[in-house]
Amino acid sequence: MNENVQIIPLTNDVIEQAAHPWQDRWEEQLGRLRWHLSTPYATALMAEIFGDVIGVACGFVQGNHGRITVLGFLDEADAEVRARLTNAILQALTDQGCTSIELVSAPADVAKWEGFGFTAHEEVLRYTGGKFLQATRDEVVHHEPEHRLGILHLDRKACGYDRSALIMEHIYLCVVYIEGTLVRGYSLSLLGEGLIIADAPDVGLELQRWHFPIQEHVLLPAGNEAHEHLTKQEYTSTVEGVRMVRGVAPECRMEMCFAWEWGAV
Repeated sequence: MNENVQIIPLTNDVIEQAAHPWQDRWEEQLGRLRWHLSTPYATALMAEIFGDVIGVACGFVQGNHGRITVLGFLDEADAEVRARLTNAILQALTDQGCTSIELVSAPADVAKWEGFGFTAHEEVLRYTGGKFLQATRDEVVHHEPEHRLGILHLDRKACGYDRSALIMEHIYLCVVYIEGTLVRGYSLSLLGEGLIIADAPDVGLELQRWHFPIQEHVLLPAGNEAHEHLTKQEYTSTVEGVRMVRGVAPECRMEMCFAWEWGAV
């Protein structure tokens, strides 16, 4: 065991160094690390040796469900350090009351995560390069306070647990699909890589038309009914990863998800 390596909370004074494992998207990851440090329900840990950050792990908790959103290492981190930091973020989320923990694994890492007690569920696909249609329906409006209970109810129905704090933190840029007084869908294009929840494919597809001017891609669970439309619009799909859950999996209705907000860790 390398006794010089410490697993400790990430701090702002080394946050730029902590983003180094993602040289191709350094600024994006830096922003994500800052969010975890400033969010009360999030956790950010690092593996540190002699003042240098060689690994970082982040996640957050909503109710009794946890999510790992960041895990990265420099080449200096050996297998022991990687295992120690991974176990540390799992323990930190468990200690906060999580009975289940979720993540999106890179395809090559599925066996590794199974070794930490995770079970594979559906693939998550990344769609890029197509030509989106312009939004046309008057039912899509910028959210108002009276829509919030409907948004949270729809979200709980789709994901199987309460993540009100996460949604409310990002709701200022939300658009909703309203039919009478009923919230049938909502979009948060700046939450992670974009989140869309809808109760029917036509609603989800219309909300995607609000998503694409802000995000150049969309993540979707495999089998989503948007696949045919996106393929017709010349979007190319690649496997981003596999959704995996450790513990009691929430009763998700993945057919309601028309944009998945977190890519592979």
